[in-house]
Amino acid sequence: TIVQGSAAATVHSLIEAIENRQTVILHDYHSAHGSVVRDRKVEPFAFTTNYVQTWCYDTESNSCKLFKTSRIGSVEILDEEWQDSEKHQKGFIDIFRMTAKDDKRYHVKLSLGLLSRNLLIEEYPLAEQYIEKEEGSDRWILDIEVAAYAGVSRFVIGLMDDIHIIDSPEFEAYLIDYIEKFLPKITKK
Repeated sequence: TIVQGSAAATVHSLIEAIENRQTVILHDYHSAHGSVVRDRKVEPFAFTTNYVQTWCYDTESNSCKLFKTSRIGSVEILDEEWQDSEKHQKGFIDIFRMTAKDDKRYHVKLSLGLLSRNLLIEEYPLAEQYIEKEEGSDRWILDIEVAAYAGVSRFVIGLMDDIHIIDSPEFEAYLIDYIEKFLPKITKK
């Protein structure tokens, strides 16, 4: 387990709250959605690998969400026990650390060269269990379900010359739309 020094106090407070089934306030949480910094009252109940994110029941939206530990300013443990523990439920997280709001999953199948295979395993170690050597070839097959195309797209676009998309027409269409949407921004002088 690796925890960045700056997040150690946050992680320790969240562990204490989880063990004692207490509600907390995540002070100055930096949300990526909407670029807002504000306090969040939640019931933390689990962590992802290496304490990168915390599963919490958000009392405002009445739903379970992931909160990135590095985006939390500080944690205030309240003298208030969980009120909604029966609603605490972890959602699906794909190998690219993306989550689905509605548990919908998308199939993606890729043929990887040595470079993309190695980088995938180094950057996303959970991917290794989904990679198989392509018979009679110096390539590997990654056959997975993802929560969203954003994570896998970032990986594929960065290594387009070493990755081939197989039997994934919806993913191909997503990539084409994404590239066409941002290409004018990139090519502007």
